[in-house]
Amino acid sequence: MPEEVFVNSIWVGLPIGTVVGPGMIIGTNAFGTITEGVAAVAPQGTVQVAAGTYNETVDIDKPFQLHGAQYGIDARTRSGNPAEESVVQGNIDSGIFFLISSIDSSSVVIDGFTIQNNTLGPGISANGAQSGFWFLNNIIQNNTIGLYLNSNGSIEGLVQQNLINNNNQTGPGGGNGIYSDQGFSNTLIDNNTFTNNQGTMTLIGGNTTPFENVVISNNETISDGGIFLLTCQNISILNNNFSNNSADAIFLSGGNDRITILNNILHFNTGNAINVQLDFTLVLNSNIRAKHNSIMGNTVAGLTVATGSYNDTAPNLKLDATNNWWGDPSGPNVNGGGPGTGQAIIDPDMVTLFFPFLTNDPLVPVPPLTPVQRLCSNTTNVYVASDRDMAVAAANLGIGTLAVEVPQFPTWPSLKKFVNDNNPVFGDVPDAITIWSSTTAPGQVLGFAAATNSFTLSAEGQILINLTAFADNAMEAQIDLVDATTNTLISTPPLGFLLLDGSMDPTPVILVPPFNWQTIRCYSITTGLIPAGLYKVIVSFTVVNYDQYMSFPNPAGLSFVADIYKVSI
Repeated sequence: MPEEVFVNSIWVGLPIGTVVGPGMIIGTNAFGTITEGVAAVAPQGTVQVAAGTYNETVDIDKPFQLHGAQYGIDARTRSGNPAEESVVQGNIDSGIFFLISSIDSSSVVIDGFTIQNNTLGPGISANGAQSGFWFLNNIIQNNTIGLYLNSNGSIEGLVQQNLINNNNQTGPGGGNGIYSDQGFSNTLIDNNTFTNNQGTMTLIGGNTTPFENVVISNNETISDGGIFLLTCQNISILNNNFSNNSADAIFLSGGNDRITILNNILHFNTGNAINVQLDFTLVLNSNIRAKHNSIMGNTVAGLTVATGSYNDTAPNLKLDATNNWWGDPSGPNVNGGGPGTGQAIIDPDMVTLFFPFLTNDPLVPVPPLTPVQRLCSNTTNVYVASDRDMAVAAANLGIGTLAVEVPQFPTWPSLKKFVNDNNPVFGDVPDAITIWSSTTAPGQVLGFAAATNSFTLSAEGQILINLTAFADNAMEAQIDLVDATTNTLISTPPLGFLLLDGSMDPTPVILVPPFNWQTIRCYSITTGLIPAGLYKVIVSFTVVNYDQYMSFPNPAGLSFVADIYKVSI
């Protein structure tokens, strides 16, 4: 069979002779490393990288497209299975996996990779005079920094549909999903998920290296660290969900001008929703607009503006925080004096405009819910094993050891339907049965799991799971989403995380109320957006039965109810 040569289409990681399309047979354009493929491809060409693991640094010095095995597939919805990913990882001396290093490398696309485990530096470093980088559909995790960005901004850049997770290795800028201390402009950071980074993004500019015309939109943070801006100009923060993070959602450190914060959900962050300070510079912040945001439940305040941190001297404007929802129809509580009882505004210099405020939440509508299934614990659907992972595998395939019913202990709460329930949306379902293994013994630690029947999501949407559970004594719960066609777990945050209640040490003596064996646990979790398809939900538990104390009885049991809904978007 004749050998074809494609100077504009390079394949990496496939053996010689592999057929990749009509008339396309891997020959002289097949390479074992990404670096070799990059060296061989013509400018404006494409390097296509097969699934596999690549331990190398790739220095990019020309414009082209680099496609991983998951090219075009949203990283936020992928399982991250290494067998399906083009994984770039390893102990790299330079501390960089993808280095975009020269002005000739403008307009580079990196799409569809997993980039991970760099203990010495960033996963991707765009550090030079180049611009127009497009980083799409990548899982970027367990590096010192996820993305290190620096661009002259003459061509628009795009960071979109990436999962940027757990980039917390030590080092300069370490702990940030996105970090820059050199400035970039004309860049859209859109529709990414940031989770478990110490900081979502840190942008540090200056007179010669400013940040200008940057849009941060439609991103979601989960247990992350928030946005830090220093000496940035003309930044728009739009339509994001920055909630439940371990720091201020948005920290404006000083020298920032023309910052727009619009239509964001800023809920339950440790610190402030928005914090305006004067750190690391003598230049005051100016011309900040924060409007139409949903602000509530943050531990310090909805908005803090430190004394002497904001310049409202003409032609600069007051800090415009009008038309926000502050968590209560009465409005914000400003410097402890009202007018409302909602989230606080702390502003000793009174440079903030806050009236009018919104009297209802504009950004958290109740989406239409369609009931799918109710999963109640019983002796026909709950599998028991020596650990939770084995129980999940059994429930997923419907093969394994089923739990048995155990008697209801007098002090245990009982999960039963209301007799007068007049809205039985799931039809006639039985009460939850209290179950355990066939042997009950002090000090046991066992895994339990049950799966729903498969159900169809006919269009892109979300799945809501309301889980109510009781365990004697303590438990870890987990909720997973499964592709019911392949029986593959596809959970992404917030699913797939352990939900802990009580000490899992089987030896403690708990003598002070509330006792674990009198507690009902309630969890409500919504998936991210998932495509149409056939799915099922698995709920699973690790349950510990504490060692017996003196002569008190030592029963063990688990019961739960999981209600599954489709959420239309």
